[in-house]
Parts: sequence; structure tokens; C-alpha cells
Amino acid sequence: MKLTTGQTYWDKTAKPTSQFPSLEVNLNADIVIIGGGMSGTLAAYKLASAGKQVTVIDRSEIGRGSSSANTGLLQYASDTMLSEFVDRIGEKDAVSFYKMCLESMDELTQVASTLPETTGYRLRDSIYYASTPKDVDKLKREYSYLKKYDFPAEYLDHKKLIEEYGIDKPAALRTWHDAEVNPYQFIQALTAENLKMGVTYFEHTSVNMDSLSESAIMTESGAKISFDSIIIATGYSKLYSELNGKAQINQTFAIATKPIEGEFWKDSVMVWETKKPYLYFRTAPGGRMIAGGLDEESSELYDDPEFIQQKGQEILDEIKEMFPHLDVQIDDAWNSLFGISKDGLPFMGAAPHQDNVYYLLGFEGNGTCYSMAGASIIKDLLDGTHNPYAHIVKPSR
Repeated sequence: MKLTTGQTYWDKTAKPTSQFPSLEVNLNADIVIIGGGMSGTLAAYKLASAGKQVTVIDRSEIGRGSSSANTGLLQYASDTMLSEFVDRIGEKDAVSFYKMCLESMDELTQVASTLPETTGYRLRDSIYYASTPKDVDKLKREYSYLKKYDFPAEYLDHKKLIEEYGIDKPAALRTWHDAEVNPYQFIQALTAENLKMGVTYFEHTSVNMDSLSESAIMTESGAKISFDSIIIATGYSKLYSELNGKAQINQTFAIATKPIEGEFWKDSVMVWETKKPYLYFRTAPGGRMIAGGLDEESSELYDDPEFIQQKGQEILDEIKEMFPHLDVQIDDAWNSLFGISKDGLPFMGAAPHQDNVYYLLGFEGNGTCYSMAGASIIKDLLDGTHNPYAHIVKPSR
């Protein structure tokens, strides 16, 4: 399955850490991770840091799949509001899930502090604005839950939002402990660290997921991979039968603009909105802006570059309505797949049918944050240690 079309931006900003061989012979491994994108890379880092022997298998090149289409907005707030989760899964689990996300953002920030600055990891505040006046009450209710449980958040009314950020919308929430990142550079830097810790990599190695048995899986070329445990971190390339009725694959559009001089808006905050599908945008090093939106309920990507460019222009036009002073043009535009779940939660933990098979699928809009949390959950499951969040996101729920 093709994961992205058009021209992505991030993978042009760095060279791969290394080129890895394809797997041509049988392999015995302790822990095998299928997928070398953000999820697989974070899992390898977490497990290798704990002294575990890890092998990563990727069908293409490390970080070149969905992760190269990631817009790099990292937030503890989910696509589903805390208050909506309260209604959906109960207050206790809703708050626990948001605490998991906040802790994961702080862990990502700590991990980033050990990596070169070229990863583009920067702490940023987020502005989550009401798209229409009718959404103001939703924001107020959300803010009441966030403050009740001491999440970092501030309510901005219409006047304050205009005065502080020049955004003429009915109201907004400002959150912090959020960050922006160059996902491709981040993956490459983490891969370098993983190599130092003994992680083994194979690229251009397609695995036949239907061949998965109790302790082995076959590559498409016929090599047998035997394992003690296997982690499936394949992102949106396959919708597994265990997720039937629980998830679906959709598509979205995104752009990177040409560089401009000067400031886009105050504090380079990241911006998104209450409308579904929503517009989201951020700045990037070098005077660029990254933005996305116009999600569609279809897994059939568009191949026409002119159409992808047109959708990108629609995204940019929406932003220019909010910030008329911006004189900016599209440099790259792309169309990519992403996964959503029926209940708004990712799928992370042991497979329903086999306790040495683990899923690390960061479905919904916070894939990087979820993947950091999922890596911790899977490590605890492997160690036989209780994890307070595992039951919320387990694939068998």
C-alpha cells in the first residue's frame, strides 16, 4: 500500500544515518520490530536502553514511510477532548489517558535533549481555537476538566486571543508541554543512538504478515525470522483483522511553504481548531510553515500532483484568511494516509490472540506522543511490570 503521494519535505532535510542490508538468510532474534518509522524507532530506543536485544525490519528505508509525511506537531491533547473521553470511557480512564500523553510528551522532550539540535525539536505552546461561536461552550467545558486535574492549560476569550496572538476567533485554549519536531531528522538521530546500543537493522525487507506463527514470521523472499517477541509497528500500511470494526484508514493533505523573512505570528505557537476535519499549522526552521488538513474518509491516495497542489493551496488560503499579512507560497505538497479508531484511542499492547505479539499503532492525530507511551507499555509488558495505562489502549478492548 502506498503511504504518501506528492512531494514530502522532511526527508529532503537530512541524509540517512546509515544504509542497511536486506535480510536474505534465516534470522534468530530476541525482539523483532516490524517497521522503522517513528513508532518502531522509539520502541527500539526504549527497549535497547533497558538492555534488550532488538532487531528492526523495514520494507523500505528507515523513516521513509508515513513518518516522512508527519507534520511534526507534538501535543499532549488528543484529537478527542478530555471531556469527550469522560463521556466515552469514564472520568478515571479519561484522565489517566491524558496523563499518559502528558508524561509521554515530557519523556520525548527528555529524549530530544540527548540528541543533536538538528532534530528541530522545540518546546512550543499550542493554540486550540473554537472554529465557530457554538464551540465556545465545548472549550469552556474542556478547560474545566483540564484545570480540575492540573493539566497545563489556559482559557483565552475572544479579546485576549486577538490581543495576544492576532487570531480573530471566538475563544481558544492555550496548552504547553507541547513541541514541534522534524520527524525525519529525529528518527535518524535516534537510529544513530540505537546503533550504539546494539540494535540491528534490515531495510528493503518485506515481511509476510499473514505468515506470522507462534514464534516465527517469513519474509516475502523466503527468509525465516524466529523470535521470542515481535512488535508490529507498521503504521497505516495494513489494517489488521483484530482491528476490524475498531479502526479505519483515511487520508489527509499537507504542505511546507517556501521560506520567508520575519515572524509568522507570536511565539511561533502551533495552531489547530475544534472543527472536524480540522486545520493545523506550525512554523519550521528556516522561515517555513508546515500545515495540514482537509482529511477524507478514503484510503485511495491521489496521484495527480496538480490536484495535491490545489488541496495544499486550499489549506494555505485558510491560514491567509487568519493572517492576511502573510506573503507565503507552497514549496512542497503531499497526500498521505493516517489511521483513526472508533473510540479515539490508539492500539498499543499485546495482541488478543498471542501474548508475545505486540501492536504499536499510534492511530489518531498524536502518533508520536502515543508511540512514546506505547513503547513504555510494551517494555513493561515484556518485563511483567504493571503499567497503569495498558488497559486503556490494549488492542483487545
